[in-house]
Amino acid sequence: MQDWNRRVILTTLLATGLAGVGQATAQHTDILRESIGARAAELSEMELKPFDQTLWSSLSSWTNGSPLDAAATQGNVILIATWASWNPASTRAISTMQNLHKKYADDGLIVVGVHHTQGWDKATQAMDRRKADFLIALDAEGKFRNALKSDQDPDFYVIDRAGQLRFADIRTESVQAAVKLLLAEDAATAGSLVSRLEAEAARKEVEFRKPTQIQGRVDMQAMPEVAFLPPSEFEYAVANWPKIKTDDNNRGRRNESQGPRPFPVPGKGWINDVAPKTDGRVMVYYTWELNDPRSAEIARQMDTLQRQLGRDAVIVGVLTGVRSSDKNNRRGNDRIDPEMLLPRLESFRTVHGVQHTMMIDTDGSMFSGNNRSRGSDQDYSAVVVSSDNILRWEGAVADPAFRAALNRVVDADPGIHARRAAEAAYIRAKGG
Repeated sequence: MQDWNRRVILTTLLATGLAGVGQATAQHTDILRESIGARAAELSEMELKPFDQTLWSSLSSWTNGSPLDAAATQGNVILIATWASWNPASTRAISTMQNLHKKYADDGLIVVGVHHTQGWDKATQAMDRRKADFLIALDAEGKFRNALKSDQDPDFYVIDRAGQLRFADIRTESVQAAVKLLLAEDAATAGSLVSRLEAEAARKEVEFRKPTQIQGRVDMQAMPEVAFLPPSEFEYAVANWPKIKTDDNNRGRRNESQGPRPFPVPGKGWINDVAPKTDGRVMVYYTWELNDPRSAEIARQMDTLQRQLGRDAVIVGVLTGVRSSDKNNRRGNDRIDPEMLLPRLESFRTVHGVQHTMMIDTDGSMFSGNNRSRGSDQDYSAVVVSSDNILRWEGAVADPAFRAALNRVVDADPGIHARRAAEAAYIRAKGG
């Protein structure tokens, strides 16, 4: 437990900045991790440790350059990005990788795209369409990704000039800041970072250990709902919410608001008529349809997201109908009786091991009027709703901005902060 405490303290100090450990370290407030909860703990344990250089040998079909090894990477900053030619989110990230490659290659940055086990035959085409020429390789057996605990594309990892994995699975909008930070260091500065941080970590460790021990004695999953004082409207008004995208095609439709707007918890449609506990939690609703091959993968990704967010969010899959085999009539079966869909929904959940909350909305009432988000021909839609039942983001499930916006809402939500504080008080009262 002591090693784990210290590891968390070190990464926390990196995230907040420290006086006395150099100007570069003080810039870490710009670098945000994508994961939270249990997965964040696993990835944190990997950071500030030497990267396993033997992993490069598990990659094959190197393109746009020679294979990497310990000698080729020595003294350089390495940006690793997982991607797949068939994944819209990761192919959009090619532009981010190419811009960094073009801008910083001469400064010692090596960008490598680690491709998924499937779809490699289309990888070169995806690169060519975006005029990208950074280094890519095939992870044919998935060993490289498994070692990095990559869970979805794109995931970004950054290795410093001393060969340490400094950042594991950071948000897309933080990648450039991480690269610039590590390029500003020399190998000696990077190599001595851990020892410089440990002095400060040792001072904070005793203080840190107490809440860690509390958490170790309390089963958070079994903890009851704890009453708390709801935040004021002012607290919600001044929170740092993500900006809702402007839809240029909607400017002429005055009845459809584009800013934050009410999105109350639905009163019907829940499986077994049981609505989830929502107090002090962010809500995520995403649309999907039966008979669509993509639905199972989307549901698995959302299950992973629910586990990562834990008690801070409720993920809800909204079944909007059955995908028609007639491409000209995609939603021809949308008005099917929900009672007839329920057995198929339950079967889907059982077959694919889906644990997060689901509901049925075949008549589209949930997303009618201002609450639009039924999805397009290409993408299903998602909305992120803060704990005061206000919509804070909307867009496609496949949009890379979805995860970033959700993380930002979770970080900013006053209701989550109030609930956590009440839970902490409950734990202390129980002798934690």
